[in-house]
Amino acid sequence: MSLSKCSAVSVWLVLLPLLLVIVPRYTRIEAEATVTEEAPVEFPPPFEFADGVFEPNATLSTTLASYDVSPEISFAVARAIEPVFDLRSFRPDHEFQVVREQDGRLVAFEYAVDDERVLRVVGESDGFHARVDDLPLETHLETVSAGVKDSLWGALADAPRGDSLVMVLADIFDAQVDFYRDIRSGDEIRFVIEKKYYHDRFVKYGTVHAAEFVNQGKSLQAYRFQDEYYDENGMSTRRSFLPAPLEFTRISSGFSNARLHPILNTVRAHKGVDFAAPTGTDVRAAADGTVTFAGTNGGFGKMVSIRHPRDSRGETIATDYAHLSRISVRSGQRVRQGDKIGEVGMTGTATGPHLHYQMSVNGQIIDPRSRRADPPEPIDRALRDEYMASIVGMHDVLEGLAVPYDNSGRVAE
Repeated sequence: MSLSKCSAVSVWLVLLPLLLVIVPRYTRIEAEATVTEEAPVEFPPPFEFADGVFEPNATLSTTLASYDVSPEISFAVARAIEPVFDLRSFRPDHEFQVVREQDGRLVAFEYAVDDERVLRVVGESDGFHARVDDLPLETHLETVSAGVKDSLWGALADAPRGDSLVMVLADIFDAQVDFYRDIRSGDEIRFVIEKKYYHDRFVKYGTVHAAEFVNQGKSLQAYRFQDEYYDENGMSTRRSFLPAPLEFTRISSGFSNARLHPILNTVRAHKGVDFAAPTGTDVRAAADGTVTFAGTNGGFGKMVSIRHPRDSRGETIATDYAHLSRISVRSGQRVRQGDKIGEVGMTGTATGPHLHYQMSVNGQIIDPRSRRADPPEPIDRALRDEYMASIVGMHDVLEGLAVPYDNSGRVAE
């Protein structure tokens, strides 16, 4: 984050609407200003403004001392900051600004907490006062398109924070696509998405208004309507169960009635699917339900069990998530599909970090991958006409978004 110098010695930032530069494949289609300006605090000139970045192992006091701020003043600034910001949270390479009178007396201090927040300290007649402000961001509705050659990350590498776009894509379509096994060269990605800027600098993505993922030649579309996503026919993009309860991993051991146990060295049934993933990877609820167990269960280590509502066939389904390093829910808690319930670990009898995931139907454990999910549900009939009318413009935008290909018809490098 770049801290702006005040042209008329104001320590507060005054935002002006900025035009977004149109670049290939990331095209602004509409702009919505969402900037809230605060009245600047005026100081009569002259003042000195000094910008810097926190050095490794630096503290607030050592940083201010390098600008000839006395220990007494540094202590007063720290006392003002303590109620609103943890003094241990100053980080290397984060930018700051010091404002002083010409005689060196400290007037104000400003620190970039992150891309969206700034810590502001100003000296007044009764001492120093501090607060953490959210930076006013401008929101623009834009488009993003990309073609997959080797991976989703590679496809979106040219987009700002493309890794977060991969997660956005997965959040929308993860009930329809196995993002580990189903991705192919030639797949296509299209978004109509909010981008948020601060002084013409991209900060983060906002709401996805429409998305399309062409996977192995099949087009999957999603349009946002009343905080849910539906396809071009008004069918929900959600499915009763996620294909996998965590993102972008690999199956290290499948469901089996006779598997050599890697620790016990005995042949026994493996009533579930193991997903290898780094410790700390988020584990998600595969479907809506109620947590029936959250604790330690012998060789399963830390485990969460969820009971799900009866499906369209009237069957009772439960899922278990074992070997967790951390549990994020409690027994009796209701969860929605995709909610974080814990983190991957290797507690219990496990040779490495992974998730053991199992499912039972009417009390009988089955292979989760063999379970046929309920068909998608349509939008409420009373809302269908309104929904279909609302997506016409977004559908046309998606249709008009080209994905770059080379002369051979493959996704361009």
